[in-house]
Amino acid sequence: MIAEIPFAVLIAGAALLGLYLANLFFDYGIPNYISRKLGHLGGCVGFLLCPLLFHSFLWPLILTTGFTLLLLYARLFKPQAFRGVGGSGRPQALAEIHFPATGIVTIGICWGLLGEPWLAIVPLLFMGGGDAITGLIRSKVYGREVKGNWGSVGMLITCLIFAYFIQPYWIGAVGAVTAVITERFTKTTRFFDDNASIPLASALVMGLLIFC
Repeated sequence: MIAEIPFAVLIAGAALLGLYLANLFFDYGIPNYISRKLGHLGGCVGFLLCPLLFHSFLWPLILTTGFTLLLLYARLFKPQAFRGVGGSGRPQALAEIHFPATGIVTIGICWGLLGEPWLAIVPLLFMGGGDAITGLIRSKVYGREVKGNWGSVGMLITCLIFAYFIQPYWIGAVGAVTAVITERFTKTTRFFDDNASIPLASALVMGLLIFC
């Protein structure tokens, strides 16, 4: 694990850069529903690198646990710290915490217990990359935060690309469709939203298809 510390620093840096850019965009007047997508993309890059750089699930689990605790602490005591992805910028939801917290579940179970690193990570890519793309498309097409068809199409294309990391591919494709449907119909509340439902639903469906 010691030899992999530079990789851990690299991944943490990618995630922190996404959070910083989200704050920067928000401070320049970009709505939170757009600025937070930069945080999603930073997390997406970080998660994507994990199976490529680490030999075990331990560093990915440590990193996602650390970011969950960091974002939770910020939400409770320094809500301005990550305003671009949540906090004072989106006080009605805890979505920025749900994303890495869900990573604890998928990495711990799918990678740690089942020995399937991509099954753990691809659902998080569906969320980090796919949901970011759908949000950006919808902001461009509709000019507001709304779940429209064009955004879902963009998310499906993005998720189908990430699905190539799952073999056989058709299982990844089913997971991609599951992620899009879940994103479209999940209602955001303070304690649950699509940051959690997308990875959990797609991981469950793909896991059942792989092991059953």
